[in-house]
Amino acid sequence: MRTQLTKLFALAFLVIMSNSCVDTKRPSYSEGSEGRLLLGATVHLGNGEVLENAALAVKDGLVSLLAESASVKLDLSKFQVDRLGSEYHIYPFKKTELGNSGIVLVRADAKPFNITIPYNELEKSIAIGQEAALLICRGSITDITKFKVEYVVDGNDKVKILEQSDYKMIGN
Repeated sequence: MRTQLTKLFALAFLVIMSNSCVDTKRPSYSEGSEGRLLLGATVHLGNGEVLENAALAVKDGLVSLLAESASVKLDLSKFQVDRLGSEYHIYPFKKTELGNSGIVLVRADAKPFNITIPYNELEKSIAIGQEAALLICRGSITDITKFKVEYVVDGNDKVKILEQSDYKMIGN
């Protein structure tokens, strides 16, 4: 009886110790956090400047952080993190009337909308405090064969893109 009791206590001790060794710290996102963090992409500011391997945060629909290096010391547990890589590019966009230029994006949750990417314009650039209107793309607009819009950050919304039309650069 005593050996069974000793084995039971030893088993309980092992269960308690193994549970205490498990890392239960999981990053969580809540509306009270620092928002969405886009990490590691090339950010095209819209005024001709480019930031490589950048960190860009959006909170309450506005750009709240823009850092040239994704290696900036940030507490990632405070953000909803989208880890991107060097093949990703972020562009500002503006919605336009349907026409013969720009990109027509087919959204998973709503009707299509037409957008253009500003080229060397200050009118719609990415800056802290400005409304988030961001295209998150695989590939650069400079090589249309590899350019694909993955999703859009429009204010607080992250919208998955199902399909896109061809793009014709305006302002060149």
